[in-house]
Amino acid sequence: MANHFLVYIIQLLIFSSANFIIIIPTATSAKSEKLTHLHFYYHNNIAGPRATAVPINPKIQPVDLRDPASLFGRLTIADDPLTSGPSLENSTVVGSAQGMYGSASQTEMSFAMVFNFALTQGKYKGSSFCLLGRNPIFTNPRELAIVGGTGAFRFSRGYAMLKTYYMDMQTGANTIIEYDVYIRHY
Repeated sequence: MANHFLVYIIQLLIFSSANFIIIIPTATSAKSEKLTHLHFYYHNNIAGPRATAVPINPKIQPVDLRDPASLFGRLTIADDPLTSGPSLENSTVVGSAQGMYGSASQTEMSFAMVFNFALTQGKYKGSSFCLLGRNPIFTNPRELAIVGGTGAFRFSRGYAMLKTYYMDMQTGANTIIEYDVYIRHY
């Protein structure tokens, strides 16, 4: 009788048109979730011999930081250093922010950001996390989402609080942003 019942269940699973969800416990589900706080400085430089960000569709008209419409539609690719302190020259480089940002508003200075933050020093060396969101650059602080990662930050989620530490208001060429990142991961 038990053998017939088992055969019936197997046939039901194989030949049924219903959708089944099979939950298989993994090592990740057994681990407890952690909250990690990271603090660093992001250096974006769009001019000169040490440029770390390049506009891929530069506009013909001059950019005016007081006029959001002058930047609208501009897309920039970046490989920006991350440091332990605000000085690029006197701080340890702890990683890089690789991705892109585009000016997405005609009425305020706001960028749509898509970045991978790759860490190269410390406990999380070799791990990365993904940042996505709207960045209204003259708002302090501002919040962007952490939507995944690799290595120690696999299955991560969280948020980043950004504050402008320095911005060259004449040219916008050099900007330093302070990041406080809170990541939930296993």
